[in-house]
Amino acid sequence: MPDMPFRHLKAFSYLNQLWQDAPLTIKGIILNTLPLTVLLASLALIFESEQQAALLERRVQNALQIQQDIQTLQTQLLEASTGVRDFLLTGNNQFLSGYVTAKEAMPQLLNSLEQRLDDQSQQKLLLVIHPLVQKNLNDLAALASNTDKEANEELIRKFSSQGAAMNRLRTHLDQMSLRESRIVDQDKKEVIFERKRNLRITLMAVIAGVLGSLIGVWVFTQTIVARVRTIRDSAIHLVKSEPLALPTISKDELGELTMELEHASQLLNKSAQEAHLARVEAEEASAAKSNFLSRTSHELRTPLNAILGFAQILENDLPDGRQKDSATLIHNAGQHLLKLINEVLDISRIESGDIGMSMEVIALNPLLEEAYHYLKPLEKVRDMTIETRFEPGLKVRADRQRLLQVILNLLANALKYGPDNTQVTVIAYRQHGHIRVEVQDQGNGIPVALRSRLFTPFDRLGAERTVTEGTGLGLVLSKQLMDAMGGQIGVAEDKSMFWFSLPASEDALHAESSVEAATELNVQGSATASAKPRKRHILYVEDNHSNQALMEAITSKHRHIKLHIAASLQESMVWLRDMTPDLLLLDLNLPDGSGESLIQHIQSARDHLRDIPLVILSADALPETIHRLNALGITHYFTKPLNVATFNQLLLNLLPEPTP
Repeated sequence: MPDMPFRHLKAFSYLNQLWQDAPLTIKGIILNTLPLTVLLASLALIFESEQQAALLERRVQNALQIQQDIQTLQTQLLEASTGVRDFLLTGNNQFLSGYVTAKEAMPQLLNSLEQRLDDQSQQKLLLVIHPLVQKNLNDLAALASNTDKEANEELIRKFSSQGAAMNRLRTHLDQMSLRESRIVDQDKKEVIFERKRNLRITLMAVIAGVLGSLIGVWVFTQTIVARVRTIRDSAIHLVKSEPLALPTISKDELGELTMELEHASQLLNKSAQEAHLARVEAEEASAAKSNFLSRTSHELRTPLNAILGFAQILENDLPDGRQKDSATLIHNAGQHLLKLINEVLDISRIESGDIGMSMEVIALNPLLEEAYHYLKPLEKVRDMTIETRFEPGLKVRADRQRLLQVILNLLANALKYGPDNTQVTVIAYRQHGHIRVEVQDQGNGIPVALRSRLFTPFDRLGAERTVTEGTGLGLVLSKQLMDAMGGQIGVAEDKSMFWFSLPASEDALHAESSVEAATELNVQGSATASAKPRKRHILYVEDNHSNQALMEAITSKHRHIKLHIAASLQESMVWLRDMTPDLLLLDLNLPDGSGESLIQHIQSARDHLRDIPLVILSADALPETIHRLNALGITHYFTKPLNVATFNQLLLNLLPEPTP
């Protein structure tokens, strides 16, 4: 006997460990089955009780129908007797209709009572009533067949016999009706009892279900939820790289998760140490890079200073001729090298936040149009369209090139990451003393959880898993540029729309030289056409100064030709907006893109630009490149070094010298 508590404790410990080691699926099934079993048992009891109540209700209805049949039987017997008596008193056969009706309905009523009665005493009474009904009908039939006008002894005897039978019949029918009333009352009491019993069973089922659910929730909380909270708290410590001390008390899924979490903690600590070492190495590499850029810039600028200084002296001292031209080329090449060095330094300044700006008052509308025309060829790549809505006369104070860079970046992002076959909208308007520009595509926008990473270098917010090219630096550079220009940049919360704003400026604008030149050409072309032959204009898109100088030397031999030079695709877009050249000479390798994009832009235009002859001057001599460009419908493809004689002949064919 003293060992009994110890045995019970040992058994309980065994069952507890068995429960802890059981899979979560088994635990969930058991916990959900407990209240469900109680509920099903309660429903079974309720169903049985409802069946009994329904049976009693049918008995009540049957008893009520018996009462109704007894009442109908009494009524018809009375109507039959009354009708026969009235016939005897008046001799009018119409009074016999009640008798005839009762005679026809009586067998059916007696048969219905015989089938419905289930009480033995009632059945015995029906056996007594049945012959009395038949005798009463026979007596009424005899009375109804009487033809004597005066009553005789036989008629009186029959009348008395029928009256006595009617009285006995009434007595028996009253007994049957009283018995059925008692049966109805008893059945109603039993129905009420069953309904109350059902209510008690239902209440007990609800209480049992609630208790079972509470017990299940309590067991679930004690055995599962508490462990999940422990694991959750451990995960928080894991995020903070704090050590974990997780007890493994079971072998179920949570126990396995605990062990995996402990293993992850060890791996994370190891990774954190490795990441710290890598960060230190990266910082040292970044410092070394900055030091290298600084020293390289210094070492390059020192000799370049002498080169450019002596080149300028030679340009001023030498007379016109080949030697002066050579000195000019040296000077220009040195300036180009200086430009490259400045661009390298700009990268370093952008990383350090020290960005130099050339601030001026500029007209925003032409700049937006320039960006629109530059990226318009990209519409076809993904079947997208660009819609522009600009208020007139918008002016801001900014660095023109840097602002154009921001606009191109936002618009290019919308074209790259917006849904296919949709529309990109660019809007510019005044708002509270500022000029606001919005670039919106029809995408879903950036989730709230990712917006904090929006302007993080190299973080493309999931776009790195797509085939869309990018570095993750565009928005970062745009924000730095807008901050440096005193503007703001941001993203909408409820749609896929980026915006930037700059303070509005009403200062006078300086007219651009390219616009003045184009206007002057148009005026001369219209005002002096009658005075002298119209000049033929060539637009040469080339960024290399030596190649530009060569083309200037070639075209200078043709007095009827005027050469205009654009050093980039952006600049060529400005020229094509303001003038229509008679011939377009194009290099493919340009600083801001391929010349093929300009060809596609011209061919996709629906105006006079499509009629401009296109001649390619490129160092790319690959047959597939030449074949691809010829397939686009260009006029001619020249490879460098250029055959000057052949080129001159083509110029004369395309732009013949007008006859005086």
